[in-house]
Amino acid sequence: MEPATEACRLGVTYWVKGDLDRAILKFSEAIELAPHYARAYCNRGTVQCERGDLDHALADLDTAIRLEPHYARALNNRGVVRRKQGQIDEAIADYSEAIRIDPKYADAYANRAAAYERKHDKTKADADQARVRELRAKS
Repeated sequence: MEPATEACRLGVTYWVKGDLDRAILKFSEAIELAPHYARAYCNRGTVQCERGDLDHALADLDTAIRLEPHYARALNNRGVVRRKQGQIDEAIADYSEAIRIDPKYADAYANRAAAYERKHDKTKADADQARVRELRAKS
């Protein structure tokens, strides 16, 4: 296994165990070893979001998307950060792009539904929730 891939894998292991500091260190190591490794940026950004470090999370997710413009997970996760920052329209745009790339991405529909709820758009929120139920029933 390539060293950057191994560092990223270990970062995920720490993340799952709840050791977010070590996870970030491993994702940073992966990025140092392979500066164009979009998955490591996405993972580090997502963990930073969990820690409430939204500015750094957004920067990492922007980098992941710049490196891989069709990375649906990074787009979805950037939408989460933007929603937490109160940028609801931008979050909806990210979720919609993730869904365009991967029409079966249930989490993106669920997140977009939550954003629509914040905008008090019950019709769109309900439609996305229905799609989530449909997709999850199939998996």
